[in-house]
Amino acid sequence: MTQGACPSCGASVEFTVGSAQVVVCAHCQTMVARTGVDLESHGRVARIVETDSPLRLGLEGRVNSSAYQIVGHLQKDHGAGPWDEWYVEMADGRTGWLSESEGAFHLLFDAGVEEGLELDALHPGDRLRLRNRPLVIEERGHGRVVAAEGQLPSDVDPTQDAYYVDATGPRGLFVTLDFGTRDRDPEVFLGQRLELAQLGIPANDLRPRVRKATLQQARCTQCNGPLELRAPDQTMRVACPYCGALLDVREGKLSFLKLLQKPDLPADLSLGMKGTLDGVEWILIGYQERSCVVEGTRYPWLEYLLYHPTRGFTWLMESNGHWVFLKPLAAGDADVVPQSSAYYEGRRYKAFQSVTAVTDAVVGEFYWQVFQGETARATEYVAPPYSVNEDSTDNEVTYTHGEYLTPEQVQAAFKLKEKLPEPRGIAPSQPNTRRKKLMQTLLWTGIWVVALLALSAFLHARALNAQVLDMRVQVAPGAASGTPATMRFSEPFEITRAGNVRVEVAMANALDNAWVGVQGDLVNQETQDVVSFYEEISYYHGRDSDGSWSEGGNQGSVFLSTVPAGKYVLRTTTSYDPNLGLQVVNRGGIGYQVRLTHDTVNESWLVIALVLLLLAPGLSFIGANGFETERWQESNLQ
Repeated sequence: MTQGACPSCGASVEFTVGSAQVVVCAHCQTMVARTGVDLESHGRVARIVETDSPLRLGLEGRVNSSAYQIVGHLQKDHGAGPWDEWYVEMADGRTGWLSESEGAFHLLFDAGVEEGLELDALHPGDRLRLRNRPLVIEERGHGRVVAAEGQLPSDVDPTQDAYYVDATGPRGLFVTLDFGTRDRDPEVFLGQRLELAQLGIPANDLRPRVRKATLQQARCTQCNGPLELRAPDQTMRVACPYCGALLDVREGKLSFLKLLQKPDLPADLSLGMKGTLDGVEWILIGYQERSCVVEGTRYPWLEYLLYHPTRGFTWLMESNGHWVFLKPLAAGDADVVPQSSAYYEGRRYKAFQSVTAVTDAVVGEFYWQVFQGETARATEYVAPPYSVNEDSTDNEVTYTHGEYLTPEQVQAAFKLKEKLPEPRGIAPSQPNTRRKKLMQTLLWTGIWVVALLALSAFLHARALNAQVLDMRVQVAPGAASGTPATMRFSEPFEITRAGNVRVEVAMANALDNAWVGVQGDLVNQETQDVVSFYEEISYYHGRDSDGSWSEGGNQGSVFLSTVPAGKYVLRTTTSYDPNLGLQVVNRGGIGYQVRLTHDTVNESWLVIALVLLLLAPGLSFIGANGFETERWQESNLQ
């Protein structure tokens, strides 16, 4: 420990941390530096402005099994409001910085200087590899120290702007490149993104949230309307819901910036509403209307800003009755091929659209310097019901991961009494419910196909499949078609049990542009009952303007569905094409073979059943494919 008197006011100052070279005098805000055994003044710095940070000097915590203590505190500003950075000393002697922004924390350690990088060559959205780590640049900006307290390293300079580039990588990797005044190689700070619970600080030790009463019950400086701010310490801009005045928040005070058009946004959700999403109760603090113009048509949508004291900010977007819950996503966690595809958590997202989004109207409070007419390039990648969304400007790129919600889910989350409007059209990330029905239909179709095949196998195993007759029929050349002269009788045969009979007729000689008909009668010798059938065989061929053609064949078959058991004879009567007469004379008559097979399986029922079964999944497939066709008709990247 080094102890001495402040060179400016004489108050006692102490250096309790071996690495600290500067301590801010708690009485006069002088930055006291130690040089050897002497203490000297390095100018004064403003006092810390109270913010909503849960951290304070002296807190002890543990990250990744390493203990640390907060020993210093800086507030920096880039013209859009201050942010907090905390100087920490680890138990193993290392020192680092714990930065705080929009409810997230980043623990960073000095990793030395990186040569060859130029600030002007690095742009938001660019990808680079640094220290063998893949990174995506999220922000490029500058800031300066505006307030300080506690013990700090010697390179803290409150008088100069410092230019920086922030980048993210996989699994929470966070990198800051500090270019100082732009004219030097950047100093690299490597670390990770952490949630408040991951800081390892006991909940009872955290500083109670500071509430700015003057802002919580503030009034519009333009119309004097009451403004109840729900996140006063995070808010940078407020859009008055009464007169449209855009107000700037600086050091706990509201100042008028400009008068916007009086807001007339018919929103389904109201300021101050609370809703539970992702297991957290959020409060709605603001909303904005954004739009894009595609081929001369304007497409508007609403974005609701939700806030939670420990989770920070998130979004709920509504467009044509469709809702998407958007959570912040580190750019380095998503592998993006610009305007082609994105990969996140093992899922591929197809590029859907890229448009210029314009902020048309704002209501409520916002954590950045929002303004009417603000533009950004918005690109959406979809893998329904999820999406990866990129918003990029010249100085910053932000990513969100979206999940599609139905109006019923939003209504339940916010406990709305009135039903939300029904969705219109198909949203980019809307799940294809018809595809779900298709999968269900395919499942049931598969079950029925298996059942039918099992039934067919059972019937095959049970069938006798016995040939009871093999008869050759020869009709004399002089017999007239269809007369008793063409009639023939078989030997008696027996059908042992009631069942079907398959009749097969095959010509002994090939037909040539002619036909032959066989009238068959199965005559029961005991009861004289008759079971009849008729089978016609024909074969024709020729040539026309389209070339050669043919139809028919030289054999045929017919099923008799139910034939009672008993002893039978088969009577056949033959008729034939008159044009066949000459062939009959030349070939010695008409000959054909008749075979009867008893109790065989007729596969036609199985074919018909399978065809009917396939109709349902076929129609479902057409419906599901139509859904996707309608969805991608709205895409401007496919």
